[in-house]
Amino acid sequence: MKTYQVEIKETLCMTIEIEAESVQQAEALVQEAYSREEYVLDAEHFIGVEFTAQEKN
Repeated sequence: MKTYQVEIKETLCMTIEIEAESVQQAEALVQEAYSREEYVLDAEHFIGVEFTAQEKN
């Protein structure tokens, strides 16, 4: 029997509306807030799962 490694990748998604001077500033503001844990993604934000298998060498 062969051995396989199976990667499980879950995807979570949250959309934030924010006012900013530019796209870059909006992204930076949300990244900073995310780093401060103002936005926390959990099971409510689940949008999908992927399974990828490969034979272990």
